[in-house]
Amino acid sequence: MNKPFFYLSLFLTTTLFSVRTFAQENTVNKSNVRTLRIDPSAANGGSMLQVFTEISYVPLETTKESLFGDITQLEVSEDNYIIYDNDTKCILIFEKSGKFKVKIELGKVVEGVRLNSETLDVYGLSLKKTGSDCIIQVYIAGKLYAFDTNAKRIKETIEEKQKHRASQFYNFNGDTKVVSYYQDSKGKDKSLYQYALIKDGKTSAKYFEIDTGKYSKSGDLAVGGPSFIETDSPDILHAVRYYDYNIYRIDSEGISAAYELIFPAKNTIPKDFNTNKVYFGKKINHFFKNVENIYGVGYTFKIGDFLYFKCGSLSSYIRRNGSFVYDLKNDHLISLNRLDPDSLSHHLPIIGGWDNDFKKFDGKHLYASLSSLELFSYYNQEKKKNYKYPEVMQNYFNKGNKKDNPVIIKLTPKH
Repeated sequence: MNKPFFYLSLFLTTTLFSVRTFAQENTVNKSNVRTLRIDPSAANGGSMLQVFTEISYVPLETTKESLFGDITQLEVSEDNYIIYDNDTKCILIFEKSGKFKVKIELGKVVEGVRLNSETLDVYGLSLKKTGSDCIIQVYIAGKLYAFDTNAKRIKETIEEKQKHRASQFYNFNGDTKVVSYYQDSKGKDKSLYQYALIKDGKTSAKYFEIDTGKYSKSGDLAVGGPSFIETDSPDILHAVRYYDYNIYRIDSEGISAAYELIFPAKNTIPKDFNTNKVYFGKKINHFFKNVENIYGVGYTFKIGDFLYFKCGSLSSYIRRNGSFVYDLKNDHLISLNRLDPDSLSHHLPIIGGWDNDFKKFDGKHLYASLSSLELFSYYNQEKKKNYKYPEVMQNYFNKGNKKDNPVIIKLTPKH
């Protein structure tokens, strides 16, 4: 079952909470922000060749053990695809060919607490490179767990006694890392922050304090998407916030605003949406009444002169046509949903409905996925055209079915 990664839900009040004392939020630098005017209804379609140079498809092997629901998070190592599926609360490891390797059932490894698939809160995984391989790290119930790519638990090779709580983290060169959903477990400031920088094991900066609760200022609605989004530089990440049209740059020195997206009035939330008490605890209702309002942006990959991003809205139009790439050099907006399948994509789609967007950029390739339900529906619809598909995909269509595992799409973007 596909679940929207750009989702609406009650904010995580049962697991993420803060006591607003001794808050020490750092200021975001907004001196170099670039303004981009975005009209979703005016974006052009076109050819895949406008945006990509190569596209290939990797069906993930479907067995009784490997069957899973959706790719909530995708990480790519030298030899493997590493997938977290929130439906099954499992980490699945596939070889680059798509062959299933091993599965980590997180509910069976958590220590000291009683959790099941419904109460097990996992906010994503991170990879730590170790030579040609990597260590898989995941926070569960305030504890850091680590595994190798053969699903073996690692206990002594990394520090597990953390001075703070966090969900995901990214290691910059040197001794600096950035973490998401940070809360100091020992200091006086017990507030929850969306991002924090850790240098030499000490917290150097905290950004975007999160005020949770039913009637909080932050809101009763969360926008999904990765905490950290790769760019074409390993030293720069992108980050986003809900109810916010800024795209933030994170590096080892801190957080700054990189881009501000300005939408037409019908798509824009009120200016005082985050400060006016009339919206506190009622933000979900606002979007049900104003379906064309965009509640956030995400998946903001910056690659060369191109900025990829996705808009979140309850509007059926934006849900079908909410993925874009902006040509920063020529100030030109392209709708990824309107790119026609052609010979470059082997006459297959690359973007699905609502949640199937780009999930990873590894410095060279973008990765997306489509469910087997979507691909078989497309295949049956286009059957009369007798397209010649790559051998791997023809075998997939001949031997598989709509209940099989998703297919990973590997794209080489133009720079």
